[in-house]
Amino acid sequence: MTSMTETFHQALQNALAGRNTVSIRSTLIEMLEREPSKSELSAARKAARKIAENGDAVLISLLPDQAGADAYVPTARGAKTQASNYLTVDEKIIKDLPCRVELATQKWHALIDEGMRLTQQKIESDPMLKAFLPGWNTELRAEKGGRLAAKSAAS
Repeated sequence: MTSMTETFHQALQNALAGRNTVSIRSTLIEMLEREPSKSELSAARKAARKIAENGDAVLISLLPDQAGADAYVPTARGAKTQASNYLTVDEKIIKDLPCRVELATQKWHALIDEGMRLTQQKIESDPMLKAFLPGWNTELRAEKGGRLAAKSAAS
């Protein structure tokens, strides 16, 4: 007998095979044909983290208008402005919103770093953004990983 997490893992993998960006919640709703319980959502998030840890996709938090046509749009009042978790392999989303990435393996770090550099360039070239985000600097994942490794080796 397969566990709930394994079942959701397979459902999310199947959904990713057909689309570049998959809403965890809407995939469960499609599969179960009802609103998922808290324990089912928890198992699905665990399965999504496993997929991201394996490097098959990036776990990212997106607003419905950022996720595209397949986005899960909550129906509760005011929920359209809340972010939901998605699995994506869409490089444009990852580059445009690197700060929203929740989990990615080394396989995706170069792409996320490229998005961070592009974001830094946008901020530096736009006086309005620069005024709203004084002192905002990107720390590339590769550099951060190296700094943390050196710090842990020193202690």
